Amino acid sequence: MTSFHPRSQTLDPRITARPSQSSTTEVLEQLGDTQVNTTELLVERVETLANQTGHLLLEVQDRPIKYNVQLRDIGNANYTLTDPIFITIEEYPGDDAVIASFPEVEVFGEGITEAEAIQNLKCAMLDLYEELDETLPEELGDLPKAWLRVLRQIIQKD
Repeated sequence: MTSFHPRSQTLDPRITARPSQSSTTEVLEQLGDTQVNTTELLVERVETLANQTGHLLLEVQDRPIKYNVQLRDIGNANYTLTDPIFITIEEYPGDDAVIASFPEVEVFGEGITEAEAIQNLKCAMLDLYEELDETLPEELGDLPKAWLRVLRQIIQKD
């Protein structure tokens, strides 16, 4: 338990000067000026922080909410996924839009809801797969060939 010593004094090396003996009026005037200046500085700082917070809020509201989900089915009885795949979902709250994407093959689906966006993505993936699969290999560029390789690894025709 700590004991209290009324005569003890804390020595703080940061305090180099002691206040001088002034009249009560001078001290009150100095305190009054200091309080006014301090209040003005605090009000100014609060206003600055409020402005910065407002700007950040506007910036955050415009950003999409992004997350990943796993697909286990391609949504067509004639095709199956060999393994589950991860897709990206981006929700744009201000626009009431949701975008589902499979970035590895640069395919996207859009909708008002997550389910609609995912369904549109599945259709777009199958459309791309069928189009690339039906095209002669010599007619495909390097990027579409890479997409077809990826799609053939994850999608099986039943």
